[in-house]
Amino acid sequence: MNVSSTGLILNVDDERLVRDSLSILLRAEGYEVNSVANGSEALQLASRGFYPDVLIVDFNLDPPMNGAEVAEQLRKVLRYSPPIIILTGDIGNAKFPFIIEVPVWVARKPMNPGLLLSALPSLVQLSRATRNLPTRSA
Repeated sequence: MNVSSTGLILNVDDERLVRDSLSILLRAEGYEVNSVANGSEALQLASRGFYPDVLIVDFNLDPPMNGAEVAEQLRKVLRYSPPIIILTGDIGNAKFPFIIEVPVWVARKPMNPGLLLSALPSLVQLSRATRNLPTRSA
């Protein structure tokens, strides 16, 4: 079978409960989800050939990288720019780098699951339409 038609999601969050809850929600809707606890794990996944359609990342990750920095580093490893959803419990203290050529959403935790599930199909379609990647077997 080729790449999931629903979408490939990379979820980066250092809170296990949040990571697991989001993974359960997205898998129930047919998405293939890889969830990791930090930027290093996310970069390793991307280096090994996981090409996410959408990146969902917590802004307040444990050092050395915050979520915006993880997103920027992933863009370099992937050599394309997936749409990014940055989640944070404290929007007032979140500082974001200048990211172009990709939709970046900033949302307060906890994110409305209905809004997320409504937005993802369009974000996956946009991601796939703007890059040329090889298909892989599931």
